Parts: sequence; structure tokens; C-alpha cells
Amino acid sequence: MAAILTDLGEEYTLETALAGVSLTVGLYNDSTDAVSDTDDISDLTSEPSDGNYARQSDTFNLSDNGSGNWQLDNDNQLTFDVTNTTGTVDSYFIVANFQADDTGDGSATDHMIATGSLSQSRDLSQIDTLNVSAGTVGFSLD
Repeated sequence: MAAILTDLGEEYTLETALAGVSLTVGLYNDSTDAVSDTDDISDLTSEPSDGNYARQSDTFNLSDNGSGNWQLDNDNQLTFDVTNTTGTVDSYFIVANFQADDTGDGSATDHMIATGSLSQSRDLSQIDTLNVSAGTVGFSLD
């Protein structure tokens, strides 16, 4: 017997757990950090820490990715003010605040729940604003 999460199961899981929820998005360089399945925010060494950079929040909603799978993605453009910020970024990470059993949290804590690639690598010292289009930050269950 197969043990799978069906397409409807994917939709249900994402819809009931996270659709309509505001999540926080940050930037980092995966070429440096090479994030793996067991990593959390504390494992990131390349998230910018200077200039005007700050993580951004947006509402995430469910959409059909056209491949028969459901995904959550950002509703609005994310605008990062990176004036006076140095470093290079090529990826984003998504943060949710919850009490994780996996890490033995005693209370709700920020955790990295997903990552993804930006459309291209960006040297932040060369720009003042980095815009990430609506619908391009997210994740799916497959």
C-alpha cells in the first residue's frame, strides 16, 4: 500500500496550517551557508547585519503551482531597504514563530521553515532597494 500525501492532502495541510498567515522573510547567501534540512536561523552566517537591512513580513496564501501541487507564496512585493548594507545574497528564508518539539523549545521562538533562491545573486553594496515580486517567495508540498 502506498503511503503518500495526496494533492488534496497537500492543499488541506497548507490551507489549514498557514494560508492567510503573515510570515517573515530574510535574505542570505546560500553559496556561503549551504542550508540543510536540519538548519535553523542560528546557522545562517550570511544574513546582512549592517545598513538599513531588515527582514520583511507579508501574508502568504495558497495557489496552484500548475504542476498539480499546492504552494504558499507571498501576496505582495517585498521591498528590502539595503541602503548602506554590504554582502551578497542569492537566497531567501521564511521564518515562523512557534514552539518546536524538534528543538525542545519551552515557548514560541522564531524558526526557519523554508528557503529558496532569488532570481539572481545581488551585491547589496551596489543597490539601495531589493524588490522581490509577489508570488516568488514560498514553498510547496510534493
